[in-house]
Amino acid sequence: MRFGAWRVALRIARRDALRAKGRSALIAAMIALPVLGVTGADVVHRSGQLTPAERVERVVGGADALVTSLAPGTPVEQAPIAEDGAFTVPARPGDKPTAEQEKGASTDPAALVAALLPPGSALTPARPGPEAGADSPEGLVRTLTTEADLGDPIWRGRLDLVEGRAPSAPHEVAVTRAFLDRSGLKTGATTTLQGLERTGYTITGVVEHPSELGRVELVARPGELIEPLNTALAAGGPVAEKPSATRSGWLVRLPSGASLDWAAVQRFNAHGYTLTARSVAIAPPPEQAVPYYRDAYRYHDPTAANNTKMVVAVVSGMALLEIALLAGPAFAVGARRSRRQLALLGAAGGSRAHVGAVVLGGGVVLGATGAVVGVVLGTAVVALLRPRIEQFGGVRFGHFAVPPLDLLAIAGIGLFTALLAAALPALQAARRSVTAGLTGRDTVRAPSRLVTFAGLGLLVLGAVLAMYGAGAVKRDQPGAGGYDTRTLTVLGGSVTAEIGLLLCTPMLVALIGRAAGRLPLGPRLALRDAARHRSRTAPAVAAVMAAVAGAVAIGVYSTSTDAEDRRDYRPQAPYGAVQLMTYVDGPRLTEERAELEKQLSGLGPRGDLGQVEYRFCDNCSSVVQLQGPPERRGLGSPPHIAAGDVTVLHNLFAVHDPAAEQALAAGKLLVFDRSLVGADGKAVMVLRGGGGAPLQPGEVPKPDVQEVPVDAVLVDNPAAADFAQGLALPSALPALGLTSRPSGSVWLPATPPDRKAQQRAAAAAVRLDRFATLEVERGYQPTGDALSLALTGFAALVVLGAAGIATGLAAADSRQDQATLAAVGAPPRIRRSMAGLQCTLIALLGALLGAVNGFVPAVGLLKSRASGFGAKPALITAPWGELLLIVLVLPVVAGLLAALFTRSRIPLGRRLS
Repeated sequence: MRFGAWRVALRIARRDALRAKGRSALIAAMIALPVLGVTGADVVHRSGQLTPAERVERVVGGADALVTSLAPGTPVEQAPIAEDGAFTVPARPGDKPTAEQEKGASTDPAALVAALLPPGSALTPARPGPEAGADSPEGLVRTLTTEADLGDPIWRGRLDLVEGRAPSAPHEVAVTRAFLDRSGLKTGATTTLQGLERTGYTITGVVEHPSELGRVELVARPGELIEPLNTALAAGGPVAEKPSATRSGWLVRLPSGASLDWAAVQRFNAHGYTLTARSVAIAPPPEQAVPYYRDAYRYHDPTAANNTKMVVAVVSGMALLEIALLAGPAFAVGARRSRRQLALLGAAGGSRAHVGAVVLGGGVVLGATGAVVGVVLGTAVVALLRPRIEQFGGVRFGHFAVPPLDLLAIAGIGLFTALLAAALPALQAARRSVTAGLTGRDTVRAPSRLVTFAGLGLLVLGAVLAMYGAGAVKRDQPGAGGYDTRTLTVLGGSVTAEIGLLLCTPMLVALIGRAAGRLPLGPRLALRDAARHRSRTAPAVAAVMAAVAGAVAIGVYSTSTDAEDRRDYRPQAPYGAVQLMTYVDGPRLTEERAELEKQLSGLGPRGDLGQVEYRFCDNCSSVVQLQGPPERRGLGSPPHIAAGDVTVLHNLFAVHDPAAEQALAAGKLLVFDRSLVGADGKAVMVLRGGGGAPLQPGEVPKPDVQEVPVDAVLVDNPAAADFAQGLALPSALPALGLTSRPSGSVWLPATPPDRKAQQRAAAAAVRLDRFATLEVERGYQPTGDALSLALTGFAALVVLGAAGIATGLAAADSRQDQATLAAVGAPPRIRRSMAGLQCTLIALLGALLGAVNGFVPAVGLLKSRASGFGAKPALITAPWGELLLIVLVLPVVAGLLAALFTRSRIPLGRRLS
């Protein structure tokens, strides 16, 4: 076709789109929605990609460089921006330390840094403080600490004051927004820190780290916080916890005219320091000159990026498929509504290519409109919601990026989707005879048997391939995108089976239409109309099937893995038990127990818990265990013998047996696992460590492992055996040469305390003992599956949307048939019943096919997951609630909505004979 012919086709398509505004708006909206989503994601992604200048500003702030003591005395390799990666280089056997290493290990860090920098450089300390506990109405809040003069411009970009004022007086601090959210405090409030309870700190402002908005941190003036906290920590009080590796750091201001290059960075690295210089970050050296890139490559794992790319590709492909399947019927109906116009074009000398070009032109016009609208709206939405997006992502944008090439490519994808949806209707319109178009009659063709047989073949092939991959393909063979060959085989077979079902959909719709002869008038007309116009019914059924299959597959897999996790879960104590685990003894432990009973009311009797130990010398002890078979998998705690009284027997083991209580009171050892008690009624205690004890003159050394048989009473209770191997009375242990080390207390209230009360009680316990923990056994807690919930919601939206779109198109396409029914005296409710039944048919058929197809990948992946060495059998569990909602409830709801919003009467139209 010539360019002039395309101009005419586009002009006709544009006028037709303006004539049918409702249908055109529907198609443009379907194209615009995915374009809007992809545009928003791209703008967010590009805005989050920092330029070198923006990246280095978040590291050095307003300074020229940042120096950090990574490992003084050990050579270091780093990226041009050290925060992007740095590691120490291990010494080879026999290598002697270099002069730089010796100097880095022996010289004061601040003096060494000053010596390595250009003369006249100014250093500002920038080191993290210890982690501390801050008091708040919500309990104790763990927070990071640091010191900074927020009035100094050197911190801007690295640590920004966003609300209130900078601390300017003693005992004033600024905190991050995350600190306020967790603590429940506000600007102007006062808090105290563990170890510094006598000092109140007033919150004067809110700060943020632009690259870590969720950071919980408290910022004090230089010299007012870190040293007092470290002093309190050294005194042994229950205070803060130092970071695992505290590193000194300095922000550097260079004198006028001075600069730092890559050679200066390498000098610092040779001494064990990292250097992030603004000049190096903006103009980095070539990768060949950076040893870090060469040596760190072996640690680089691209699977995470590949996984993300694969997920994005699959989701994008599914979105395109759904839009093409839903928009295709709309183009087909538009072509039929314009069949007389297209027939006149053919009668005037236009070829079949000209007729098809007009329909394709509609795809170009509406696709371009939807793409442009989607790109504009997507960019505008990100601009309006930028603060919320940054807060949700935890990172500030470096700048608001509008990449023209990306947006052009996204718009092109939207246009391609519209052309893909209009391709089949254009082919059908080109094949329609001029006579049929002028008379308004369409010939109904039988579905292609070749396509149906091909679909059946793909269905069988896909199912066989998925089952073969789940059982026969070896695990851990490298595949693509971070997935092994077995997983890819299962997923490939599942996709193949779904494509086969898609190809079989037209034949299934035709078969349903043939079975309509015995139905009443309304259902019979609805089924036959759906079968006659398969070009709009089959794509809608396929769209519902594809969405439901994905939701069912994820739902079955998630529900089954959750059932397996529930099966394998081992509790730490009976349901509702409250356990205090601590390492203190004496008055502090008594005070701690009293504080917990004050914070949590209704706990009931307290059982003081201990652990049986064997002391073989001063400050030398080992945990006593019972000899038996290898440790059972999934125990709630390591094998040990608990020490306690009858209350511990009730609270920790949930055993209420008078015989067991009498035996415990008599000093007998209670054992809960039959395999730990011999035929003679004795259990064997294993004592370790005696061989390492110092010997007195004339003393015979003890063996390193001793086996001591003791009388035991069997309380056959497998559930109690998960908590401890046995229970002994503390007063009976000295006779066996053993001791009991207090490990806390246990309560068993009628109802477990709520989580807020638990948080407050835990904060009270930590104030007295920073290593104390408070646990409440709440049974297995299933994790929320956001992906399954999102896919179920998406499937429900597609079910309702596809069925509604197809029903609306059917109503618009069959106005002449409806007018004929009205003319011959059909009751008005026939139109409502036809619309409702057509909508129900589309939703129900697509949901049933999708549910069946969704089980294939889920079962295959579960079988694959359970086929490894030592793996337990797979549990196949279906989310029956979701299935009932998608397969039965939603189709009925869709049908009722369609019947409700369909007008009963229609004006009589003019018919052509």
